[in-house]
Amino acid sequence: MKRPELAVPLGLTVGLVSIVGAALLEGIRLSFLLQPTAALIVIGGTVGAVIVRRGVDGLRQAMRAVTNSCVKKTNDDIEITKARLAWLAKLARREGAPALEAQATKISDPLISEGLMMASQYSEAGLVRAHLARILDFEDEQGLREAITIEGAASYAPTFGILGAVLGLIQVLRSLADPSLLGVGIATAFVATIYGVGLANLVLFPLAARLREQHAEHMRLREAIAEALIAVAAHETPGIIARKFAAEIELFAHQEKV
Repeated sequence: MKRPELAVPLGLTVGLVSIVGAALLEGIRLSFLLQPTAALIVIGGTVGAVIVRRGVDGLRQAMRAVTNSCVKKTNDDIEITKARLAWLAKLARREGAPALEAQATKISDPLISEGLMMASQYSEAGLVRAHLARILDFEDEQGLREAITIEGAASYAPTFGILGAVLGLIQVLRSLADPSLLGVGIATAFVATIYGVGLANLVLFPLAARLREQHAEHMRLREAIAEALIAVAAHETPGIIARKFAAEIELFAHQEKV
């Protein structure tokens, strides 16, 4: 079960209100900071660079990951996983390890499916551990792609902000005949820099860090599942498997608090 996570909108609101408030205290009109051209250069350039790097599908995947980061899983999912693993262990003890093969074909999760398939073939626990470790390594690599993409976007945005400032200065240099316009023109040119730095440091870098933290939490849960599957292959009792899984989750939760 998932529930909305308000940290992202709350943080963005606090950051924007602080920036806008500081601008007002300095006597800067908000209309002066609203520059569609600068926004187009920074946002359009950043999106374009991400598409060059990952393609349109990669951009969609990154946006989907950001959206998913705004919801938080409850402990119900962990309890369901623990109950399923205990039930599979009971099934193996009651009907024998080959019964796990039928269950493996019904499960779409490759980690659990492969673990049950190897357990049904009386594979040694060491072989199961090595095979599941390769699956976890692949999942870890794939899971970090979206965070790396957002980090890349965060590094592009300030650069496009500088590009927007340079384009603005070029326009200012065309108005040298009227010195009264130079001050306003130069100030306007640097709005693009504000957009680029703000987008990177208020939005993109924090979202990338959030994705990394959530992925690390997800991988810890996957490692706990892998340890439970290894215990199933070793023919341990359902009670021991459930306690091991719960202990792994509790250990991870304690490490997060520390």
